[in-house]
Amino acid sequence: MSYKVGLILSMIFISMFFLFGADLISIQSVYSSLDSKANNISYLISRSGVIDEEFINYVESYYYVDFDCPLNLTPTFGEEIIYSISTKYRPMIIDKQEMTIVISRMTVVGFYG
Repeated sequence: MSYKVGLILSMIFISMFFLFGADLISIQSVYSSLDSKANNISYLISRSGVIDEEFINYVESYYYVDFDCPLNLTPTFGEEIIYSISTKYRPMIIDKQEMTIVISRMTVVGFYG
């Protein structure tokens, strides 16, 4: 009888361990997705250079991220622009609240070769 109780308890711990691993894999997937979106956004910024409300709204609606960057209405060639994009992730077992995953990147205006 006691081995059955031990088996049941161990199955609970094993299932929690697998859910934890699934959370880690999902977080890595969200981070990789943000990284690829950041590459595309860097290309857009380096081509246009101008970061205004219209550009921010476009990025947020097209890529489904929160875009954080100071407005830059008069860019110069070679200027470095630092920005952050973030998204929310609701984990299964790591935390009960939503997690915010943020990536900060830097791009150079006029350098998109």
